[in-house]
Amino acid sequence: MNRRAFLKSVKTPGSPLSVASTRTVLSGTAPYAGEWTANEVAHLLKRTMFGATRQDVEYFLTMTPGEAVDELLTDASAVSPPVRDYGLIETLNGTYDDAGVAMGATWINDFTPIADPNVRGPINALRIESLHKWWAGLIINQNRTIFEKMVLFWHHHFSVQKEEVEQHIPLYRHHDLLRRNALGNVRQLTKDVTTDPAMLFHLNGYLNSKLAPDENYARELQELFTVGKGPDSLYTEDDVIAAARVLTGWRVNSDTFEAFLEPAMHDTGPKTFSAFYNNTTITGSADALDELDRFINMIFATNECAKFFCRKLYRFFVNSNIDDSVETSVISPLASILRDNNYEIKPVLAALFKSEHFFDPVNRACYIKSPLDFIIGAMREFNVPFPSYTDYAAGYPLFNNLYSRAAEMQQNLFQPPDVSGWPAYHQEPMFYELWINSNSLPRRAKFTDNMIDEGIVNVRTFAANTSNPSDPDQLITDVVNLILRYPLSDNSKTYIKNTFLVNNTGDNNVWTNAWTSNNNAVINSSLANMFKFITNLPEYHLC
Repeated sequence: MNRRAFLKSVKTPGSPLSVASTRTVLSGTAPYAGEWTANEVAHLLKRTMFGATRQDVEYFLTMTPGEAVDELLTDASAVSPPVRDYGLIETLNGTYDDAGVAMGATWINDFTPIADPNVRGPINALRIESLHKWWAGLIINQNRTIFEKMVLFWHHHFSVQKEEVEQHIPLYRHHDLLRRNALGNVRQLTKDVTTDPAMLFHLNGYLNSKLAPDENYARELQELFTVGKGPDSLYTEDDVIAAARVLTGWRVNSDTFEAFLEPAMHDTGPKTFSAFYNNTTITGSADALDELDRFINMIFATNECAKFFCRKLYRFFVNSNIDDSVETSVISPLASILRDNNYEIKPVLAALFKSEHFFDPVNRACYIKSPLDFIIGAMREFNVPFPSYTDYAAGYPLFNNLYSRAAEMQQNLFQPPDVSGWPAYHQEPMFYELWINSNSLPRRAKFTDNMIDEGIVNVRTFAANTSNPSDPDQLITDVVNLILRYPLSDNSKTYIKNTFLVNNTGDNNVWTNAWTSNNNAVINSSLANMFKFITNLPEYHLC
């Protein structure tokens, strides 16, 4: 099935699915005061976490909406770094050991010189692979917070690619920078990213010199990272040139991968910016950090900067469609909150997730799950057990499978398609529809089918934990309420019951008798086929 056919199969008149359609939005940032049922809790959790287990929903149901959001915005505890999980390195020239790091120990501070390029390259690649596994392990083992979703958001926003950075230590440090600041100050994070070695490698900042200013990062900093390219973002080409001059002279130590300034390569002349930046002149200085401070403060003083960040958050967490009413009633108030709180991100997230607008029906089940939402959400919601992220021996092979499956479905951690991040979060007019195509859709179906066929999901236990599994109508209602965000019609539920549970007899006793008599052959086969059918429905892909 292609993307258009897939979307048409679930759209109905008035459906919120069509991200490009016109909608009427009457809600704003006033606190939500409506119903607080499992439906609202699931909506909040599936947007702020990867999936929502039954236990998660029940936990947050005991709170008010405001209390639930406050807990979700709790900073996560510090995490242990990635470790060596690989044995000897086989090359064409022989077998070698990673002498700098013992099995199970972290490599993040290892700078042991490796003279032989036949060994240096494979060790670097193996350490990057362990970084993939480690992050996937953190995501599957997430706490009840928004933290892992925010780390992914910043990875999308300040996109770097492992193919450009190439080195494991800068990649880890970049990730660690995003993780340490995931719920912190946006302005400080932007400043730190600007001199982050991974970003200096990715966008040629380490080559930027007063003799030959490189405009790459200066352009992307404004266009993609801070003020955007909307109709009210009126920076000029001369602003890009001036910004490039501010950023000259930064280099990366090839031994320690630390950023440093090469004074002789820094342009100390004055840099004058356009009316968009209030005709600001940054006087030349040998103190490049001082210039960087003034430059970043100048960008963040614009009204457009706060709006740009709020639009990015909105499209990532709420809805891809930002029309005039959303701009006025949601984006502008959130931008004011961001500016008034000195660019601390938490107050904005709190206002957004506590708002009546976030819980507006038009914003529910309105976008397609990302591959990570699809894969990790399925694993968590079906209660598949996983080792701790620190259990490298048992966990890393499993985490690698999750990472690889997501990469096959177009969400490759540490390798977004380009500096813009993943197109589904920003590319008009398709947005989230881009997650579905002739390559990714069969892979999604194969993933959930394999989960069930291979016994990774215990469908019997899952069904037994519903309110009344012997009643086929109640069983189906409970199941779809737990794992679907887009409601199934009564006709669809009846079709599922007749096809998979009562053998097309219309008699509920067929299933009830099988369940109460513990007829394993009938129960297990019926449930497996039913769950494969439900997880292949278009509705299952909506969040």
